[in-house]
Formats: sequence, C-alpha cells, structure tokens
Amino acid sequence: MSEKEVFEALRGLPLAAVWFYPETGSTNQDALDWAAQGAPDLALIVADHQTAGRGRLGRQWFTPPGAALAFSLILHPPAPQPEILPLYSPLGALAVAFALEQGYGLQPQIKWPNDVLLNNRKVCGVLAEALWQGDGLQAVVLGIGINVAPSSVPPDDQILFPATCVEEVTGKSIHRWGLLAGVVKAIIDWRDQLGSEVFLQAWQKRLAFTGHMVRLENTGGEASEGLLLGIDAFGHLRLQMKDGSQQTFAIGDLKLRPIS
Repeated sequence: MSEKEVFEALRGLPLAAVWFYPETGSTNQDALDWAAQGAPDLALIVADHQTAGRGRLGRQWFTPPGAALAFSLILHPPAPQPEILPLYSPLGALAVAFALEQGYGLQPQIKWPNDVLLNNRKVCGVLAEALWQGDGLQAVVLGIGINVAPSSVPPDDQILFPATCVEEVTGKSIHRWGLLAGVVKAIIDWRDQLGSEVFLQAWQKRLAFTGHMVRLENTGGEASEGLLLGIDAFGHLRLQMKDGSQQTFAIGDLKLRPIS
C-alpha cells in the first residue's frame, strides 16, 4: 500500500484535491476542518487507518489499517435546497451500491437511509455532515466507510447489526483503491440527479426489506412497526401500520431493524 497507488487509482477523476493519511482520527473531521478553511468542491480525504471514525447517532466506525476504505468527499451544493440536504447520505449509499454492482457483479441493498448491505449484512456506512456559516450552507462532507477485508469486520460484541465485508462475499481479494475510485465516480455521476425521480427510483429499486415487517426506533426508545412499502418523493420511509393506515418517517435519528 502506498500513497502513489491511491493517486494512480483516482487518476482521471475530476477531483480538485486529494489528501491521503496513513492514519488519522476521523476523515470526516479532517474534511470539516478543511472545508472551514475553504477547501474546494470535490476535495477528497482518504485514510488507511482511522482511530476515531464515527457513524450516525454518534456511533464509532471500526477502520483497522490495510483492511477497509475510509474517505470523505467535500461537496459544495449549487444552491440552498433544504429538502435535498437529507439525501446526501443516500447519495453515498447509492454510489457504493453502484460501484459494487458494476465493478464486482454484486447485488447490494440499501438499508434506509444510508447503510449498504450484502446478503442482509452491513458492509458500508455513510455519514453526511453539513458545515454552516451562519444561515449559509458552506459545504457537505460525505463520509463513507466500507468493510473490504475480513479483518475490517468488527467483533460481534461491538456491532448492532450483522456485518460482512466485500472479500467475504466475492470470495476473492479486492483492490481497495479501485473500489474507492468506483465509488467516487458514482458520487460525481449521481450528484446532479439528487432528489430527482431517477435518483429516487434507483434508491427504491435497491431498498432493503421492502415488503417485510420492520421496526423503527428513535433515540428516546419509542418504536413503530409496520410493513415497509418504500420511500416517497422526499426520501421518507413509507410504512403500512398494523391498523392498515400508512405513515411516513423522515430521515433523522431513527434506527431501522427487520422483524424476523
């Protein structure tokens, strides 16, 4: 593994700048700091090892050296669009799904709103964080972590959802930086479609647990159970409740689990 290999894999992509760290605390924090200092659109931070990676709801993201992908891409939205902001996490998940499909012939699914699954096990997490300057949106940092090699899968007692890695599913060695390039390319290809009907249809097509009973829990422990119908035009989750009514749930601090 070398910094040169990373830059070689990314050659040809319209990235404004790339920083590579053999080790860092959190690529998202590095990217937020860089964005605050004026980092350009499509600036990328890649790390071989994260010591303080983070996921949604304040959870820790496990990133051992030489085994996973951990990177954050800085995006400058073209205009303030509050209704689009929650869709950056699904953008990352959709990009990972596309890269796994096109590069490796896999059939990933997206566990609403932003985790990527292979064989119903989590292989990727996405964390989008916004940087504000007063009331103005300065940048969106899109952080992505992908389990590539078996050693990147956390121990069972450290995870809340069953996990896997790309190499376990494919049965072969995966070039991490080639996968990185595929995901970044897909983000660039899809970013202008964010919130469009095409984007929502692509997400819906890959939505995990459609037609199955699921449980949604908020951070306060309150739960809702229903049949997962899909997403609506805003990316909200649609559930059919036990009384036959339908409810929608906005992207936020919600935990989704299938009911076996």
